Amino acid sequence: MKILLLLLTLILTTVTADAQENSWKIKLNNKTLVATSQEDESKNSIKINDGEWKKNGCLEINFKEAEPDTWWRSFLFYDENDNEVLRKDSVTSYKIKIGLLRKFFAGKKEIRIYSTVSPKDPNLAVRVRRVHLCTLRL
Repeated sequence: MKILLLLLTLILTTVTADAQENSWKIKLNNKTLVATSQEDESKNSIKINDGEWKKNGCLEINFKEAEPDTWWRSFLFYDENDNEVLRKDSVTSYKIKIGLLRKFFAGKKEIRIYSTVSPKDPNLAVRVRRVHLCTLRL
């Protein structure tokens, strides 16, 4: 009986944990480009037209945590050759001026935006994996 109760508790805990999902929204000049909780490189790849890229607005990333205050989140900006160009650590939202992005990504064809997490407790060891949030094709 105790084993059955333990097994049932484990199953319910797993189902509850899977139901909680992180989600994110990426905006360019207040226009939502991506609003999802799914990591899908083909669906989360957006072509940015020259007019939008040359405006003096901002790129915004807002990440909603399924379990707030558990992790330190970082946003990483990579080019098409998988070179890290920009990083912002310990945030769940970030806003950057497009002019600054143009400077960092001058001559580049893509901006790939990823997220990683690290535990707030330094005694915990976790495998760090990049989560693809969005690819902006310039």
